Amino acid sequence: MPKEKGLESWEDLEVFTSKGARIKDVRITITDTSGILFNAGMCHKAPLEDKSHVILAYSAQMKAIVFQFTSDSNAKGALKLLKRTGGASVGTRSFFSFYFLDPKKLAGRYEPVKERLPRIGEAWVIYLDKKLPEDEQHPQ
Repeated sequence: MPKEKGLESWEDLEVFTSKGARIKDVRITITDTSGILFNAGMCHKAPLEDKSHVILAYSAQMKAIVFQFTSDSNAKGALKLLKRTGGASVGTRSFFSFYFLDPKKLAGRYEPVKERLPRIGEAWVIYLDKKLPEDEQHPQ
């Protein structure tokens, strides 16, 4: 059967459907307005589907912020995770103020690592002296 006129150039036409979020790059971002963002990769790797809160800890000696995700809203220090399409976030203004941390200086993306820590157990950690270079912060 002969093709209709003009259809031969549209053979590759494909309807876009959600292909899923990019989960390869696991990142935590500190904003200059005291927020912490967890990208889709972090939400998948942690995993955060059944977690509603995060507990933060700070080590000045290690220059690190520690994240423990929980579904226990009554856990000591638990902050509510705000879930959104492709990630989650938490407001941390009081955390930064309490430890005299300047979010404007710390703003940027960090690659979290999962570690076993004394008195805490397994947790996610970002090292504040290991901010990702600008070219890795905003890939083209």
